[in-house]
Amino acid sequence: MAAIPAERKTGIQALLDNRWLILFFSVLSMVAVANFQYGWTLFVPPLMKHLRQELALIQVTFTVFVLLETWLVPFEGWLVDKFGPKLLVMLGGLLAGLGWVGSGRAESLTALYASYAFAGLGAGVVYGTAIGSALKWFPDHRGLTAGLTAAGFGAGSAFTVVPIAN
Repeated sequence: MAAIPAERKTGIQALLDNRWLILFFSVLSMVAVANFQYGWTLFVPPLMKHLRQELALIQVTFTVFVLLETWLVPFEGWLVDKFGPKLLVMLGGLLAGLGWVGSGRAESLTALYASYAFAGLGAGVVYGTAIGSALKWFPDHRGLTAGLTAAGFGAGSAFTVVPIAN
């Protein structure tokens, strides 16, 4: 399938290729996965109580998340190059969603660890793809767009920490 020249794109295709819209959704995807990391401390006491486990064992969950979120980003970047950012962000979002649902339903440490493993994989895919897309689509504003995208990760908790805490 040949690429459509920019001057011939109309309607939906032109909208989907709008770099500012891509940046908006990149930032939004970062907002969506932020609370796995920034909201973690709010979840620890209820998890300890629900699972009847010590703090150290609950905290292993966060270690699993961070390891999978960060260490696999180079491999995930290779997957983005091979399959494209749209597919990878959708899969990352699905994995992150499974992590949210699974962690909310976990009845054992094993289930909690597995849920946060999915979440870490998903958040890593989203993070790496969003930053990479910002850099690709804005060669003229790399610093600005990478900063805005990364700020989405921090902003995600700003909107949701208070409702989660209450």
